[in-house]
Parts: sequence; C-alpha cells; structure tokens
Amino acid sequence: MEQNKLYVKSLWSPPLAEIPTWVDSRLSKFFARIRDLFYRRRATPNLLPYQEATLRKLRNDTNLLFPDTDKGLGPCAVTYDQYVADTLVHLTDPTIFTRLSREEAWNAANTIDQDIRLWLSSHKQVLNKDAIRFIENHLYENRKSPFGQFYMLYKIHKPPTPRGYPTRPVCSDVSSLPHGLGKWVDIQLQPLARAQPSYFQDSYCLKQLLFNIQITPYALLFTADAKSMYTNIRTGPALKHISNLLRNEEGRTFHHYDAPALIEALEIVFKNNILQFRDTYWRQISGTGMGIAPAPPWATINFAIHKNSVLPCWTLQVLFYRRFIDDIIGIWVCDEDPERNNALWTQFTCEMQQ
Repeated sequence: MEQNKLYVKSLWSPPLAEIPTWVDSRLSKFFARIRDLFYRRRATPNLLPYQEATLRKLRNDTNLLFPDTDKGLGPCAVTYDQYVADTLVHLTDPTIFTRLSREEAWNAANTIDQDIRLWLSSHKQVLNKDAIRFIENHLYENRKSPFGQFYMLYKIHKPPTPRGYPTRPVCSDVSSLPHGLGKWVDIQLQPLARAQPSYFQDSYCLKQLLFNIQITPYALLFTADAKSMYTNIRTGPALKHISNLLRNEEGRTFHHYDAPALIEALEIVFKNNILQFRDTYWRQISGTGMGIAPAPPWATINFAIHKNSVLPCWTLQVLFYRRFIDDIIGIWVCDEDPERNNALWTQFTCEMQQ
C-alpha cells in the first residue's frame, strides 16, 4: 500500500544519444497534426453585455480578492480588508492559536525537522525505503518555506450573519515540514477509519446500505452536522484515546502498523501545526487543522471511539447510523408514546454530544 502512494517523482531522462531518431520523427509528425486540429479562433461570446461589463469591473478592481467558497461552489469576490478581518477572527482565538514571531516560527521549524529525522532514525526498521525517501524528500523540498498556509473558504450556502458570510478555516500543510510524515500517518490510519461501524465510503455505498433496510411505520430520518468539528477536537484527549486504540488493536484486528512509531508520528504531526498568513506566523495549540493530510481519518476514529460506546445502548431506537466526517445520517424508531419518545430523543442527543 505504501509503495503505491508514497513515492518520489523521478527526474531521470534518457541520454539523448540513446533515443532512436524515429522517435523524434514520429513525435514531430504527431504534434504537427495536433496543431492542425486545435488552433485559436475568435468565438462569439455567450455572455450578455451587462455580464461582460460586470466581469470587466471585477477584474479591474485591485481591491478585490477571489477566494474559493465551501462545498465547491466556485469563487467569490471579497475586499482585501474584509478577507483579512475574517481571517483574524479565527487566528486571534487564544484557545486555538497563538502568534509567533518570525524567529520563533523558524526555531520551531528547525525543531520539527530534527524531530522528524530522529523519528526516521528510530523507526527505520519498521519503515520501507519508499516511505523513508518520501518523507526525507518533503523535508528537503519544503525547507525554504517550511510552514503551512492559512486560508478560508466562504460558506455562501449558509445565511449571512451581521458580520457577513460564515467562513471555514483551512490549514494547508502541503508546504510544511510535517506534510510527508502526515501522508504516511494518513495511510496508516485509513484502514482503522474504514473499519468503524459508522463509516461509509461515498454516496453510492450509502444508497446500498439504505436500500437493504426494512423501515418500520414509526421510523423517522434524522441528519446532523457537527459544528466546527475540527477545531473542537482537543489534541491531548484525542491523542490519548487514539493511542490506546492503536495499542489495543495492534496485532489483533490490524497488522499493518507499528504502534509506537505511529503514535509518535501522530504527536509530531498534530502538535506541530505552524502556519503562515502573509507576514504573520501562528501555532495551533488546540483543535485539528482542516487541511492536514491525516485529519479526516483522525477525526473519524476520534469520534467513533465515543459513539461506539454510546450507540449499542440505543439499538431499539436507532435503526441506522452513519457518519461521513462531520455529516451524520440516521433512522430513529419512534416510541408509540409521544412523551416517552421526546424524552428518549433528548437523552440520545445529549449522550451523542458529550
């Protein structure tokens, strides 16, 4: 599994002297035919005049930014000052982030580099060569700009507040030092996430699961959406619960990971989220950054640990329960007594929210 995903792109090219002349000849003829088929031409626009005028106005306004929106709804337009103000709402939350000076950020980056290299040295016996090379390559490639990048998605599908549309903070770790290690952690956690009773892969799998259910006349469909799910995952307790699960399941249900190596890697990845926003630097001190490579399976496992202890007590009422990261769908079998049913539902939701 690792060998298929953790690889470093090869830069090798064959020596020119070893390339047969007929290869160049055939490629030249191929591209010549392609150029004949595809050429630039002036097309009649399908936009109305006022639409073209609006696009020109937006393009020429130097005070506008065009960030993406949530749910893949395309770009939106927002002023630079508004974008910065909306971003600082998240970054200045002292329970989630703390600001670092440039010197502090670079010192932290150097420490992270040393920690990852020490981890590689300590656990090389349980790592294959592809994984080691992949992680080392990311350390090398990201050394000049070793921080994750903070940005936002605007939730235009939700009603605006007096301050504007709500936003989703994203901590992209692609350019960070722990990114390579995070990809390795993601591969290790995925089988555990998929094994959780509430997990489903996609909408097609959900449809198949629902198709096979016998619905009673008293059944109701319910849905839920976890509010600020990633930032509400407390790093310390999550590490403790997931580490205990990894130790208990190693060699029993799962045989693909080494618990000490994986637990230590989890600590490095989730305790060292150093972010850059323009010329400012921040450390995430609690919560999980959306955009960190192993964040989805980490969140799935963390919430499943709690839900797996609650749901068995509700088999009579909860006919069906599935969760896709922060979206929940289930089927509730109502009690014939409305008052008792309301009391049971209130108790169930309270226990699930703890």
